[in-house]
Amino acid sequence: MNTVDGTDGVEAHMDGRESGKSVYLHIGAPAAETAFLHRALWDNRRRLADAGVCYPVTGPQEHFAAVMDLREMSWGGRREPSWDGAWARMAERAREWDGPTVVFSQGLLGGATEHQIKRAVAALEPADVHVVFATRDLGWQLILDWQEQIRHAHTITFERFVDDLVARGIDAPGPYGEMFWGLHDPVRVLGAWESAVPKERVHVLALPAPGGRSPLWDRFRTLIGVDAETCDVGGIPADEPLSAIESELLRRLNERIGPALGGDYERMVREHLVGHGLAEGTARTGRPQMGLPARHAEWAAERTREIAAALRAAGYDVRGDLGELTTSRDPGSAVLPGDVPDELIATASVGVVAHLLEELTQAHERIGLAHLQSEMAEVRENLRRLLEAAASPSPALQRAARRATGRRNP
Repeated sequence: MNTVDGTDGVEAHMDGRESGKSVYLHIGAPAAETAFLHRALWDNRRRLADAGVCYPVTGPQEHFAAVMDLREMSWGGRREPSWDGAWARMAERAREWDGPTVVFSQGLLGGATEHQIKRAVAALEPADVHVVFATRDLGWQLILDWQEQIRHAHTITFERFVDDLVARGIDAPGPYGEMFWGLHDPVRVLGAWESAVPKERVHVLALPAPGGRSPLWDRFRTLIGVDAETCDVGGIPADEPLSAIESELLRRLNERIGPALGGDYERMVREHLVGHGLAEGTARTGRPQMGLPARHAEWAAERTREIAAALRAAGYDVRGDLGELTTSRDPGSAVLPGDVPDELIATASVGVVAHLLEELTQAHERIGLAHLQSEMAEVRENLRRLLEAAASPSPALQRAARRATGRRNP
């Protein structure tokens, strides 16, 4: 049986030249449900292995380390020593797998240079390397990428973010120009990967706007040859966009609190704010959907049509309908984060504070209980030693020790 897990690694070994192996590299786009896909692959890695599909990472964040290594990048001004050699270790597991299929997913992989791309593909040969890129209409990608930036403690306003990317393209102020156009433009990204991967092995997953059941997983698993019954993705939360109120509140918190907390702030946002914390805080305000500034709506629609036409002309394998990129549902009463009234931000802030205080109280209770249990364990241990020491002295001392530990004579 083919098995990959977090402790044993890859058990099977076979020369890839004999296996007819295919390696599917999901390279983006970031914010096109990549978090969901990472969780689905990690949670189902043993089920996938039983079906002949290797997910060659041994920890839930090793995919990130591998891409940091391949692209020789730092993150947040830091580079972890554990990243060194991570791509080579992942590639070795992929080469040693004796099943027909390997999958790897990381949205930052799409930004690799041609030199890095060729090195990545060479490390996986002689397997047939496939490239998978998921995308949706440009307006939604702008919204979702900005929300991802503020999840990582950035403070740029949405309007400024979009204005710069529209006016200056990849030359927009860093890191946004390169991070957006270098990772989200499928024509640019896939053009670079064609330097090492033939276009018949380039796959585009066209996605509709967020909302409702996403077709991403079904399109991806069908591409890699996995039956619907193989994996369980029912309990994995969808990558839902933040509302306009949640987004603006988080951006303001980044401005006011982020500098004071330093490196711990981003972790606190991830663990306590994004998702449940912000949702609790905005429960009384509703969740108005974000939209593009009106001045850029037609530009985004036209640019999306151009992208769809270029992908169609390139001859890539398209899963879904490229028309889904250009026929996104009407956002209706969409709101810009900068237009959210201050009173709604204030109401949401009170809700977030109440939620965090409740979590803090529960944490103190857990800590107090744990401390009490620790003290009781220490008392029991001391009494056990006393009983042992009393094994030879007088019967009266033995009886006292037994009473202290709750033990009685047989």
